[in-house]
Amino acid sequence: MHSFQVSARWKEGFHGEVEPSGVARGVPFAVPKEFGGPGGEWTPEHFLAASVSSCVMATFLSIAQASKLDVKSYGSTAVCSMEKGEEGYRITGVALDVRIAVGAEKDRDRAQRMLEKAEKLCPVSNAIQPGVTFQGTIEVVGG
Repeated sequence: MHSFQVSARWKEGFHGEVEPSGVARGVPFAVPKEFGGPGGEWTPEHFLAASVSSCVMATFLSIAQASKLDVKSYGSTAVCSMEKGEEGYRITGVALDVRIAVGAEKDRDRAQRMLEKAEKLCPVSNAIQPGVTFQGTIEVVGG
């Protein structure tokens, strides 16, 4: 079993800081402007979108490295959506748009399969209900 500890502490007003265990510095956050906070800082919703985005990226790059795929670039955009229902606000999903560039046409299909595998294996996206929607674009640069 693996565990990852984060401590959160209030600073003032609607500001706080999360401090991951074993990491040199914390990350400030605030209540979103939409909910009466100041805005302009990381929010819990940003952290969720970043968690999905970085987990899928790390999973893909791990698979690609083990498979010796020539990855030229990787970028993604994640959007965390929420709606107000009868019981208050609720995360309704995260949409992830991934853009990958590989070095040769022969690697395009391999990269697509690896991305699909990463989507299935990412523990963060697997933990989110109703789920994460994915869109991936594989581009060939060079060769």
